[in-house]
Amino acid sequence: MAAATSPGSGLSLRRTLGLRNLFRSSIGSGAITLILLTAWGIDRWGGGLIPAGWSLGAGGRSCRLEKVLDGDSLRLVCQGKPVEVRLYCIDAPEKNQRPWGDRSRAHLRDMAPRELRLVTIDRDRYGRTVGEVYTLDPEPRLLNLEQVRAGQAAVYERYCDDSRYSRAQREARGAKRGIWSRRGEHQTPWTFRQRRS
Repeated sequence: MAAATSPGSGLSLRRTLGLRNLFRSSIGSGAITLILLTAWGIDRWGGGLIPAGWSLGAGGRSCRLEKVLDGDSLRLVCQGKPVEVRLYCIDAPEKNQRPWGDRSRAHLRDMAPRELRLVTIDRDRYGRTVGEVYTLDPEPRLLNLEQVRAGQAAVYERYCDDSRYSRAQREARGAKRGIWSRRGEHQTPWTFRQRRS
């Protein structure tokens, strides 16, 4: 025997299916919107949105340290090719800003292990890779940020909008670490370079 149908039951079924599809598409649209807003926020405010203990699978490439050039530059070998790296977000005293330049370089040299991970951010006008350099420890350390925390480099605000660096600098300055222990142009290497050019 065939099921009895009332004249309005087809319309009711279409309405129910239509509401379900609308609900599903609303959830899908909401999820896509949330993903896009998150990606935009991370791009806009950098890693400051991500708690320090979290990892996004930073990617990058494994490299070997060849030489510490100064407090904010390294020469690495990545996949067999030499790569000169300028550390993102920081500016360390110049070599001829003694003793500050020597101290900054020594601190980076002592802290940097032989094997590192490079995350490329950009390329500067001299053709150097601008990037973040991480240790390969179980809890990786970001060498750029460690230089600022130790007071061995200043935040290069002209090229940095990552709040982690500003917080680290406030902390180092408050504790009078490294370059913050005595006032001078070593605290603003960019000013020193401008006067010499």
